[in-house]
Amino acid sequence: MSAIVGPRSERIELACFAALAALASLQWASLVADPPTARVAVAVLLATAAGGALAAIGRIGSRRARWALGAAAAAVALLLGMVLVGLPARMLLPDRWDDLAGELGRSLDGIAAVPVPYDGADAWTRLALLLTAPLVLAIAAWAAFWPSRRRTAGRLCALVLLVTLYLVAIAWETPGGQLAEGALLCVLVCAWLWLPGLRTGSRSAAVVAVGAAGLLALPVAAAIDPGRALIDYRRWNLLNASAIGFEWDQSYGPLDWPQRGSRVLNIASDAAHYWKAVNLDSFDGTSWVRSAPPVSEPALGQPLAFHSKGTQPKPIPDFVDRVNFEVRGLSSPVAVGAGTVLALDDVAATPTRDGVWETEDSLERGDSYTALVYDPKPSDADMARAGTAYPAEASPYVSFSLAGAPGGPRALQVPFWGRSGPAPIEGQVRGTPYETMYALARSLAEGAATPSAAVRRIEFHLRANYEYEQDVPARDHPLPDFLSVDRAGYCQQFSGTMALMLRMLGIPSRVASGFATGVTNVRGGFQVEDTDAHNWVEVFFPEIGWVTFDPTPAAAPAATPVDQESIRVTQLRQAVDSVAARNLPETSGGDVPAPTPAAASPAEAGGPDDSGVRPAPLVGGAVAGAAALIALAAYGYRRRRRSRLRPDELVAAELGELERALERLGEPLPPGATLLRAEDRLERLGGVRARSYAATLREWRYRRPQGTPPRESERRALRGALLKAARWRSALRVLLAIPPGGPKPR
Repeated sequence: MSAIVGPRSERIELACFAALAALASLQWASLVADPPTARVAVAVLLATAAGGALAAIGRIGSRRARWALGAAAAAVALLLGMVLVGLPARMLLPDRWDDLAGELGRSLDGIAAVPVPYDGADAWTRLALLLTAPLVLAIAAWAAFWPSRRRTAGRLCALVLLVTLYLVAIAWETPGGQLAEGALLCVLVCAWLWLPGLRTGSRSAAVVAVGAAGLLALPVAAAIDPGRALIDYRRWNLLNASAIGFEWDQSYGPLDWPQRGSRVLNIASDAAHYWKAVNLDSFDGTSWVRSAPPVSEPALGQPLAFHSKGTQPKPIPDFVDRVNFEVRGLSSPVAVGAGTVLALDDVAATPTRDGVWETEDSLERGDSYTALVYDPKPSDADMARAGTAYPAEASPYVSFSLAGAPGGPRALQVPFWGRSGPAPIEGQVRGTPYETMYALARSLAEGAATPSAAVRRIEFHLRANYEYEQDVPARDHPLPDFLSVDRAGYCQQFSGTMALMLRMLGIPSRVASGFATGVTNVRGGFQVEDTDAHNWVEVFFPEIGWVTFDPTPAAAPAATPVDQESIRVTQLRQAVDSVAARNLPETSGGDVPAPTPAAASPAEAGGPDDSGVRPAPLVGGAVAGAAALIALAAYGYRRRRRSRLRPDELVAAELGELERALERLGEPLPPGATLLRAEDRLERLGGVRARSYAATLREWRYRRPQGTPPRESERRALRGALLKAARWRSALRVLLAIPPGGPKPR
């Protein structure tokens, strides 16, 4: 890499830096939805202006002034760039540094697992992503343009920073058009490395050579198999991102699951499912847990006569799907599946008695596997025809324990639906906190001809009459208090209540824990995030198997397909017939729509409050910062030119500058005027201090061996005297006539 010398080469270098920085920072900004493209572009211009200022300032003779001005230039570019991309300016005040560090530290923890382009609700996560660009730009500008003995090393360091910023964004997002952008990156890297140092006559040949090399590389790059990665970035752990682990047993206290929007799974599936991790098969008197050892689940029956996907398709769906899972930000000792997992490939795992597959080693980022799943989605008519011939293995799923009963905890075994009198356990729940819950379950099921009708009524009642709320108080008896006191909760309260009410009626049920469907991605699969962590209910139907029901209102953050949601609500409304409506207790609100939460303000969402930030002051501050950086650069260049002039060249430049200054200030010298005339006019404009500058010039010109050219301090005194005497409208003329730094060589 050639040394960079001369003003022209420096201008070329600044242009190359701006182009490379723009490509990298705009690609990085695309990691967030609706990126502030214009503001990022202004941040690139600020960093480029800072680079020009650094190149000029670095040649000032005073080491102290050089470092002070250089640090100021880099700091201005960094701070204005951070404000431009969205950081509230008040967070830069010293008394807010602790808050800023805390918010950014929280956001950076596990940020590599968030889905991109990021459009989650956490404003600080979005801001943490955006702030990376101005930070890298400021460091790269300092490394590239600060003159030192290791100039080449600094330019290489800047190149590595910018290219890394670009490549990490590409690996994270995997956008289209990578060949074209790769060719552009190649051209810009070559330009940065060699163009500023090339002689003018060699630049055309260099451009042709680089273009030819790029054209030859394009077909080679296109021939590389995209399915076989040369570098497996999926196993990268950027920023020490920690994987997210979940405790699936229900607790019912204030929700403490992570809810940043970090991606935990990428899933390729033909159909949408709820992605199950574990089954909670036991109610211990207070909450739902997974029993140890797990309870055996009943046999599925005829549906197990399935065919492998891809061979001899049947015209009627058989509810069997082959699903591919890619683990992103999740750490799990069990394999996530859907419905009932029939087989697993590409992972060492063993099925347990309740159908959960426990892995030999915890699944971590980059692991992938394939699951063959059976997840029935029968119609209401199919479930009604299933009957009540429950197998004996289903009996554990109609048992539960009661806390708060007289004489201590009590275990109850409920007869299957249709095999008992009108109130088989009424006497056993009397006097316990669960008495009201049992009465409500009996009232809702009154007149239901089949278990499926009772299931639909309870599901709809919970969805229609209770609100979704995450910040709920801890209770000694959380499920009864959810129904009668709080009337609000999240998925744990809704699913736990429904499953327990169904067991009270003798309908085999359990709680399933895992993730809701998630959102579809561009490839037709599903992206599952930590906000999709969810609980739902599974009900067993003879000859069908475990069927999914979800009593949680649509206001929950877990993502489910809208079309499925509307179909489910329609089915629920059809299931609540007039007989059931007449038997509902007074707590029912009828066909009340599921609550929809109001949009939270940024402050309520825990993000930076930008309500006080206005675009006009922000743009004005950026323009002022850019002007300051340009002024610093101009000052440095003038100082450097002055230091390189011989005494006679310096005096000639100062004489020419003085003549032009008097003309701009309205006191032009007539042809052939002497320096004495100039002294008189300067004294009239700025007093004795202004006259002394011209006197020093005259002394050196006519008595060279005894005199010296005016020092920078004398020139600065001339400018100060003229500014003091000038009106405010003439101040700009004075600054243009005698600018800081030094005169322009003649």
